[in-house]
Formats: sequence, structure tokens, C-alpha cells
Amino acid sequence: MKSYKTKILICVLNVMLILGLTNCANNTDTLDNKFSPLAVSLKDIGFIDTSNTKATRTLDNGYTTTFTNGDKIGLFIVDGSGNVTTRNLCLTYDGTNWNYPAGTMVYYDNTSTTKYFAYYPYQSTAPTISTTTTSASDFFSTAIANWGANLSTDQSTYAKYAAADLMVGAGSVGTLSSNATRPLMFSMNHQMGLVEINMPYYYLSTDANYKYIPGLAWTSFIPYNISGTTYHYIIKPSTSITISGKYAPLIAGGSFENFSQITNVAPGTYQTMNVDGGAVGTSHTLAVGDYYINDGSIIPNATTNKYLLDKTIGVIFSTSTSATDKEHGWTHGYAMALKNAATSVTWGALIDTPLANIQTTTSWTLLSSNKEGYAETQTIKNKYNLSDYPAFNAALNYPTTTPNNSSKWFLPSCGQWYDIFVNLGGMTATPTAWGNYSLVSTSWVRWSPGDGGSTDYGAIAATNINNYLSTLINYGYTVDKIINNSQNSSDKTVSYWCSSEIDNNQGFDAHLYNEAGVGDGNGMEMKSVVHPVRAVIAF
Repeated sequence: MKSYKTKILICVLNVMLILGLTNCANNTDTLDNKFSPLAVSLKDIGFIDTSNTKATRTLDNGYTTTFTNGDKIGLFIVDGSGNVTTRNLCLTYDGTNWNYPAGTMVYYDNTSTTKYFAYYPYQSTAPTISTTTTSASDFFSTAIANWGANLSTDQSTYAKYAAADLMVGAGSVGTLSSNATRPLMFSMNHQMGLVEINMPYYYLSTDANYKYIPGLAWTSFIPYNISGTTYHYIIKPSTSITISGKYAPLIAGGSFENFSQITNVAPGTYQTMNVDGGAVGTSHTLAVGDYYINDGSIIPNATTNKYLLDKTIGVIFSTSTSATDKEHGWTHGYAMALKNAATSVTWGALIDTPLANIQTTTSWTLLSSNKEGYAETQTIKNKYNLSDYPAFNAALNYPTTTPNNSSKWFLPSCGQWYDIFVNLGGMTATPTAWGNYSLVSTSWVRWSPGDGGSTDYGAIAATNINNYLSTLINYGYTVDKIINNSQNSSDKTVSYWCSSEIDNNQGFDAHLYNEAGVGDGNGMEMKSVVHPVRAVIAF
């Protein structure tokens, strides 16, 4: 006699809830000891330290899998005669229960010779099995061998990492519960090996949670960053595997350091690899002029580490962010791109509804405090056809790799350009002149020789900003210098677009003539005028 009974029910059943089961069951069946629904539960035994000689694994709670909503397992049931009565039945986790496919239920028929096997993660193509054993590892032996031979080297995300982590288990049926179900419990054992890699790191003195490993690169594989600067990588067990990579242990000087270790672990065990002492942190104080690189690392402007300079994407011009950007998680600062995103484009089409709170700004201090370039750029992106706004389109599509925990590139606001002039350009926090246009109620700021002698503030600002790029220039990297018209007599309209607008017809620009300023271009802010674009990023 077969040891299970599969019923296609009239209604959709939740395996862990008895409410409605008697109404949904076939009238010829009774929910007694012989025909009780099986409620599946899983427990991950966890990886055990390869150096741990204890028989128990209960201490390895940090190396167990926490199943999440949407995870799937495959269920097999074999009767006492070796017949597979249920093959690769998919059960899905909802965060609490493992649920059978809609309209399906597996019952217990009180036969002790029935065997239950499960594996995770589920595969739509049923794995090859052996029915002549009671051990889950033997039952799935062929599948385990094939799994190890075909492991992905890209385990960079949780989904990819989980897909590599094969677990199998044999189930045991518990006693009849008060809700007339019987628990079918699986203790899942990992069949692959695990390498844990702990890396030394830097962190910001103002935020110990902002950790980075300068220039970290893996050789021929990508592990999963499970937390902080700890990485996990699933490997084929009982096989010598080389774990290698490189990084820069010194952010101020030197080059990079290669690291490598051969590991060989048994199924279900893990080995720890501590690179240069493991997860030890070194503090760095963020400063204007630091370089921001493509993995989120921050290095001093005066660095001689060419390995890190190769990865630089911006110069930090502010060590604070707007309240809006803080809500996004970008709490540390802003960086200016090394090159122009465009050299000669218009701000864009006229818009009916000006960007919030910009056109009514009547104080230069309010203008300088507007750090909402990201929000303004997103407004254009989300409400209008981006191709009609070339300056915004250029900034958003500035072609460099950016860290995951950043805003990505956007067009800077008037206040962010003010910060570039003050923090990188060396202009005083209080401009030499400010005021309103005669035709529109909008402020402007400038550092002008007409208001303070014959000083060429534009040339000073450009020179000072470019000094922060000098390390890159000296090492032969191509950057676009900030140009003042006195430095380039052929360019009399040296202005950069801001995301902020003055009114429906005009947008703010940041300009460097014989003065430096934001918003005062003698009519040159008409949105149809062409200017270069320099993108910025929040982190």
C-alpha cells in the first residue's frame, strides 16, 4: 500500500491552518491518525567550524540560514518498497509556514517505512536521486556532486549566494497535534563548504558604520558581503580552492597588496580566512578635498597610492548633506565629478510648475543653503521627458561606476555650487555682493572685483578648485579643469548649469568670469543658452 495520499482540494489550503480543512477534504477521507495532513517545518543545522572537533553544531548559530519569504524547497516521499510517490513537490515559505502548491496536500498514512527527503534551494528540474538509502546525503548524492561541479563564482548578492548553498535533510513525522495535523520536521545539512573572509577596513571618524576596504578586488570570484567587512563564499567541499584578491592597506601611500590562501573544507563546515589580521578598523576623518572612489572608499587628496587613484570618481566638496538627502541615507557629504558631463547643452524646456521653493528665494542665504540638487533633478526626471532637459540628462548619465550606497550622479543645485566655490574655490562664506534681479524676485551671490577692488575672483576660484585635481593631473589622469575666462580667452561664457531655476524662463548658473558667482549672469541664464555640466554625487 502506498504511504501517502495526495488530494486535489476544492479550496486552497494553508498547511499549517486547520480551519476549513474538513470542508475542503474529500468526503471519503477522515482526518484521523491514519490520514493527517503533514505540516512541514525546517531547521538549518548550520555550518560548523572546520577546527571544531565537537560532535554538536548547536554553537554555530551565526552560520545558519534564516529562511525568508518566497524561499522554496523540493519534497520527495518514498514508500517502503522504494517507489517515489511524491517527486520534487515545491513548497514555498511565506515567512511563517511552508505551503504546498494551491489545492494540494500531503497526508500521513501511519506507515513507518515511509521516507521523506527535502532539499533547498528548489530547482524546477528534479534532481537525480537514489531510493535505496535512508540518508539524505546518499539520497541526493548525484545531485550533490553535480551541484558542487557547477557552483557559480558570482555570489555577490543574497539570491546568488543562497542559490549556491545546497542543503538536504531527511524528515521525521511527529505526533498528532491538537489541530489534527502532524508535523513533518526536517533538519537540513549544508552539503557545500563555506569560506569566511574577514578584511581589515577603514571607517569614518564621524560614523563608525561607514566602513570601506580601499580598492578591494577579488580574483575570479565574487563573494557575498554578509555584514560589515565579512564575506562568505560557498565552495565545492573536499577540494582545494584558492581564495585570492587585492586591496590597498594604506590609503595615503603605497600601492596594493595581494592576498591568497588555499582552503579545503568538508561538507557542512567552514574555514575562516583573516586577511592581514582580519576585521580590524582604522579611523579616517573626512575632509573637503578628499577623493571619492568607485567602491565608496575615501582617500586623502595628497595620496600617492596610484592603485586607488585609478578608481577615483570625484572630489569631496562638502562634509554635510541636506535634510532631504539624509532621509535617503546619504549623510556624509557631496563629491564633484572629475570631468564635465557635457560641454555645451541647454538647461531644457520651459516648465509650467517651477521647482519647489526655488523661484521665490529672495535671500542669498536661502540660495546658498539650497542643497537639493538631487531632489530637483529627480523632479525633472520623474515629471517630464528627460530628453527635453539636456543638462539634467547629461548629469544623470555621467558615465562612471558609482557605489551602491550613493545617490548616483545628479545636477548640482545653486547652493551646492556655492559650496564648491567656498569649500574648494577658497571664496569667503559671505560673498562681496548679493541682491535681487530687477525683473524677478530671485537672489544672486558673487565675489566680484567690481564690488571689492580689482581681484579676479573667478581665476582664484578656478585655480583653487583645480589644485584639488592636481594630484590626478600630476599622475597623468585626464580631468576637465574648471576654466575661468581670463585663463581661456576664447571662452567668454564660462558658466555651469545648476538644477535650480529662477523662473519659467531662466535657470541658475554658476559662473567664472572675472568674478565668481551663482545666479548673476546678466541674462545668460535663459534656459535656451548652452553651458557645460558638472555632475555631483551624495554619499
